Amino acid sequence: MIDFEKWHGNGNDFVIINSIEVKTKINKNLITRISDRNKGIGFDQLINICLPTKDDKDFFIKFFNADGSEAGMCLNGIRCASSYIWNNEFAPKKAINIQTKSKNIICTPEKNNMVTVTIDFPETFEGNNLATKVKNKINDDFFMLNIGNNHLCIKKESIEKVNLNKIYKNLEATIKKLDINLSIYKKKGDLINIRTYENGVGETLSCGSASLCIASNFLSKDGLSMKTKSMGGELIFKKVENVILMSGPASFIYKGNINE
Repeated sequence: MIDFEKWHGNGNDFVIINSIEVKTKINKNLITRISDRNKGIGFDQLINICLPTKDDKDFFIKFFNADGSEAGMCLNGIRCASSYIWNNEFAPKKAINIQTKSKNIICTPEKNNMVTVTIDFPETFEGNNLATKVKNKINDDFFMLNIGNNHLCIKKESIEKVNLNKIYKNLEATIKKLDINLSIYKKKGDLINIRTYENGVGETLSCGSASLCIASNFLSKDGLSMKTKSMGGELIFKKVENVILMSGPASFIYKGNINE
């Protein structure tokens, strides 16, 4: 039997398994079986918490999409993973330094189940004439950033009635092989409304890394802050020197166990 906990960050839901005490073998068959919302547990991503491979880090966290593919980063997920660690007393309730496949991140507990994540600014990417290929398929302004996973961020005048699945299918042959997630957004003042289609998952209620990529594009000065709003809730981003602080909720749902 595998013990797990179910958590969510703004509706972006996760099954968390820990390999700190007993190492759990994670494979595609296991992931796809328990990710099924009708026959399994159901989740956007599975999180596996492991011992670090570097002496200066506290934990190593891995993220897997519902289709079994591995993701480099999930910022809604890392808040939930940190809260799992504190709630289960694997570490004192103070800042922890987390190692992931792509980034090292500091997570700090706040009041009311909130967690603040400290992370570097995302990097621009434009591989394989990608920008040209995208321009040939859409008429909107866009930019592309990497924050441990890749995001294509498309500006829209309105996002509520847009067929996001149709936009993704139009771009799928271009972006899926490069593991690029797709977001559409509308900005008004310091509020950004956003919808995201994540590779290997589909449209999610919230995507922390997509929200960060879009917010970062407008955080040019120290002290500036932006708020993103998705179907699942809100996240707050603030520029402090050369890093971004992201604050958002991490909510426990239930715990249980499932056959391997």
